[in-house]
Amino acid sequence: MPPLVRGLNHGEEIAKPLRDYEILYIVRPDVEEADLPETTKKVESLIESLGGSVQRTNIWGKRRLAYEVSHLREGHYVLTDFEIDAGRVPEMEATLKISDQVFRHLIVRKPPATPAPTAAPPPPAEAAESAAVETAAPTEPDGGQPQEPVVATGSTEASEVEEEGDNGQP
Repeated sequence: MPPLVRGLNHGEEIAKPLRDYEILYIVRPDVEEADLPETTKKVESLIESLGGSVQRTNIWGKRRLAYEVSHLREGHYVLTDFEIDAGRVPEMEATLKISDQVFRHLIVRKPPATPAPTAAPPPPAEAAESAAVETAAPTEPDGGQPQEPVVATGSTEASEVEEEGDNGQP
């Protein structure tokens, strides 16, 4: 169950689930690399002041922009994963829009983590047998459903006798 944040709604306490988000933001290139951790701390403290929690921050470094933005050709890229109440995201975006150091940002809600499949793969012997049966099943020439594999029944001695007779030897 996701963590909850408490809020007031007409005097009552309600619980809202925290959602996982990530923000990619670009810091102005005139900010020195030594001062970059200070800027990331400001963004992290903004998240925490809005009731969220930072999970991790990854500084990608100075990179060239795809196109010129506000007469800037490069910037420091930073990616931060965090949890916050969905209602607080617009407030966070409004604060980042007026920031003098962050000139572009994008906040994206992360999809919920999907659990790993629990079914174990079949043992190697069964996998080889099922693969052999699948490859042995011919398909119809018109591209329809595969035909059922032909299973030999009866004795193999009769076919050996016929083969000997075909060679012209008794």
